[in-house]
Amino acid sequence: MKDNKGFIAISLIYSFFLVFLVTLLTIVNDYAHNRILLNDVKKETQEYLNQLAEFNPVVLENKAYTLNEEVIFGSEKWNVLKDEGEKVYLALNRTLTKEEIDFAKSELELENISNNNTTLMCLNVYSTTICNYNNPVTFNYYTWNISVVKKILDVWFDNNASLQKAMQKGSLQKMHYSDNIMNHENYIRIPNFAEYSIINDSSLWYLTNGNRINGVSYLQIGSELVGAHTTYKKIRPVIMVKKSI
Repeated sequence: MKDNKGFIAISLIYSFFLVFLVTLLTIVNDYAHNRILLNDVKKETQEYLNQLAEFNPVVLENKAYTLNEEVIFGSEKWNVLKDEGEKVYLALNRTLTKEEIDFAKSELELENISNNNTTLMCLNVYSTTICNYNNPVTFNYYTWNISVVKKILDVWFDNNASLQKAMQKGSLQKMHYSDNIMNHENYIRIPNFAEYSIINDSSLWYLTNGNRINGVSYLQIGSELVGAHTTYKKIRPVIMVKKSI
């Protein structure tokens, strides 16, 4: 009788183990299948966006442009900030939306960085990869190149089919610019001080140097000092486009 009980117990253990293995294999298989489906959807979506980009010309007419003139480039409306003859600086006619920022947040896997369509410049917790904070107590001068705003802007740019097409065709040009701390080079950025004055919108982030006061990083935004890790402002992209020949 004892042998039978032992046999039954072992049989039950093996049965549960087999059920567990089958369940685990099913979950793993479903996960792999879902990953394949997700990749297929991403590929189809990108192809669809690329097709849409074909209907949105990424050329700019070779003519003189006036300040704040509205132009169509790719799938968006832009305002002229400066005409330099062969090249024109353009500011997006709108700020990034909550949905665009939320998408970037999910891609970057960053939490607590936005409030609707406004974002922090830096994280409000210690991070060695965001804004170059010195330690958990002392917030160092913010670093644009690894700021939250630049990361969000880069995700938006990387997922904009029209701008990617413009970059490939050479109509979108790299800009050399500075945040008064160091020099940078990129296809997209936020307004500099001169452009911020033209746009005249105090709700925007713009390129500026940081000031460390009592161990906290502050940015000069317009006439006010704001905390880089406690203040929420909007993002308005700026690009430089080469006129068509």
